[in-house]
Amino acid sequence: MEDKQIDVLDLLTALNAGKHLILGGTFALCLAVAGLSLLMPNEYEAQVQLLPPKEQKQGFGFADLISSLPIPSLRLGEKGTPADIFIATLKSETMRRHMVEDFELMKVYETETMTEALETLKQQTIIGKSEEGTIMISVFDQSPQRAADIANRYVALLDSTNRRLSREAAQERYNFISNLMERENLNLKSVMDRLKDFQAEHNAISIEDQARAVIRAASEMQLATMELEINRKSLLASGFSTDHSEVQKLDQERMLRQQALALLRDGPGTSSGSLDLHLEENLFLPLRQIPEVAQHYADIEKDVLVQTALMKMLLEQKAESLIEASNTTSTVQPLDPATVPEKKAKPQRFLIVFVTAILGLFATSCYVLGAGYLRLLRKRWGSRQGF
Repeated sequence: MEDKQIDVLDLLTALNAGKHLILGGTFALCLAVAGLSLLMPNEYEAQVQLLPPKEQKQGFGFADLISSLPIPSLRLGEKGTPADIFIATLKSETMRRHMVEDFELMKVYETETMTEALETLKQQTIIGKSEEGTIMISVFDQSPQRAADIANRYVALLDSTNRRLSREAAQERYNFISNLMERENLNLKSVMDRLKDFQAEHNAISIEDQARAVIRAASEMQLATMELEINRKSLLASGFSTDHSEVQKLDQERMLRQQALALLRDGPGTSSGSLDLHLEENLFLPLRQIPEVAQHYADIEKDVLVQTALMKMLLEQKAESLIEASNTTSTVQPLDPATVPEKKAKPQRFLIVFVTAILGLFATSCYVLGAGYLRLLRKRWGSRQGF
């Protein structure tokens, strides 16, 4: 007897024969799952949407100057954005522990340990960023009111945590700047004393004005001396002798002016030919000393200006840190606060039954096809053995 192959028609025939089993099994499975889903408690979803925090360029001194330059900022040692830091704070165990304690979630979740309650709350909470970049907080709970309260409590705790950390950082910064100001104030006093002593020693009240006055006086003195010399030579050319009273008078006046010019050039007591005027105060800086005095004065003045600018910057930063330490403004901007949900979010019974029907239909069909295939194989095998 010729063997026959098991073809698709045979399998379809077996599938048709077991259609009652397929439909009945699928229906029974759906009923069972539907019954079980009715035993599952309803859970409600409360959702909060927060605006992402803005990037803040904070720092003082050189950091502020760098931040104002048109160059890309280097985020050295920093990963993520302020929004990522917000999300990490919301997901922290400290935050969840506050929730468990505030809402007595160990009793609500019927857990024996804090660790179990924390893990359950973690499973019941979804925190992340939406496609638009906002921060989403979703809380599932059997009580719609409690779900909304927990979601809003997340926002309140995030804000209080941010403000606390900001105040602590600002207070530490304030203390640091105060200590730094005490030291820099001593440095400023030291350079101011150096400048005062230098001015007193060299009569350097205003270097630029004094130098301009000395140069103008020396120029006028030089011109007057040249005029006297011209007048003397005119008299000699007119036939006056060197012993004439007019010529001697011009010689005497010319000598005095040259001595005065030497005084302006070298200063009192530095030249044997200079004029000794016995002045109690000499406000003229010697011409030859002006470059050196001006250089030393500029060096000391530069130190004074640097220390003054540093103290000004520290004062501004101290005021800023004081304001930050007492800042009570909110750090979180809720776009959509959580409201009490009116419809349940879980379980989705229709979806559960639908998926169960698909899987049950597939499973029972596979069972019927497998059973039919094995039955046909036994039949073919028996016919070959002659049974």
